[in-house]
Amino acid sequence: MSIEISAQQTEFRSEKPWWFIEGLSALLLGVLSMVAGLVVAVVWCAVAPMVQGVVSISDGQKSAYYEDPETKGFVGQDGTFGICAAVAAVILAVIAFTWFRKRGPVGAALALGGAGLGAAYFASWFGTWLGPGHGSIVATAQNVGNNQLFNLPLQLSATGVIWLWPAIAVGLFFLLMLVFGPNDPDPEQDYPEFPQWADPVDLTAPGPLPGQPGQGSEDARS
Repeated sequence: MSIEISAQQTEFRSEKPWWFIEGLSALLLGVLSMVAGLVVAVVWCAVAPMVQGVVSISDGQKSAYYEDPETKGFVGQDGTFGICAAVAAVILAVIAFTWFRKRGPVGAALALGGAGLGAAYFASWFGTWLGPGHGSIVATAQNVGNNQLFNLPLQLSATGVIWLWPAIAVGLFFLLMLVFGPNDPDPEQDYPEFPQWADPVDLTAPGPLPGQPGQGSEDARS
């Protein structure tokens, strides 16, 4: 008689702590947000409408004025920045949901908010620096002659547009998590065991009548 003993192999699972996963997701999304801010700055500088000014020289003094005092170019610059920021926020929210919906969602949400705000500020500053005169009207009009037109520096007048980036990114991420995110498993409940009943008894079988000896009495007589 032989007894086979199966050797049990012990599996070693090296799971990283939760704070490491959350920090890693926040770091990755932070880097992606800054890269997106760089792209937004370049696109904003290339697409945004320019506002023109005119130089006036009188008595050796040079002054700069708007060519059209009622120009809506600054509104167009703010709107262009808002569109670019919204597109970047949507892309980052989809990436965060795709990569970190199961592991590191808290860090991803914090990065979408904090890094998104920082990336928006960086995009507005870097886009202005890429524009005419690196954001300085003095440098832009320095070599411009009298009564000649020039492009004014690119600027973001409505600073509230900066908050559009983190608001859209975090809001869309939470919406995707609510609709398509993983569901929490139902808690296991210990249900009580049902009592073990005895074997069924046939109640329709005929039994001994009252006054007649039963099977037990016949066995006793024998």
